[in-house]
Amino acid sequence: MLRLRGITVDCAEPGELANFWAEALNYDERQLWEPYAGVKDPEHRDPNVTFQRASGRQHANRLHLDLYSNEPAGDVQRLVELGATQVQHFVEGDTWWWVLRDPAGNEFCVVAAAGADRSV
Repeated sequence: MLRLRGITVDCAEPGELANFWAEALNYDERQLWEPYAGVKDPEHRDPNVTFQRASGRQHANRLHLDLYSNEPAGDVQRLVELGATQVQHFVEGDTWWWVLRDPAGNEFCVVAAAGADRSV
């Protein structure tokens, strides 16, 4: 059985991005070595996120995070205050979400936790 336990993101400044995501997710720092920085869920329920330096390479957003929220409007505002930018708002079926970009330009979504398959 496969379980998602980690996500790796290419970026120019791993430490800065790890700091952003630690604040955004209320995660703890992971002790890693250069060229990596990482964060982990202090409750050990959700995946670790690792950021690796990708200098000189195109930073294609090959994956993104979907963050479910019971208070999405407030969470979007908090993320913007931390340095994220809002890209686009979507409404579909019984939910809605914002696409945002983190400070390095990686897209992620904040999804309203509505509907049976999205409860937090």
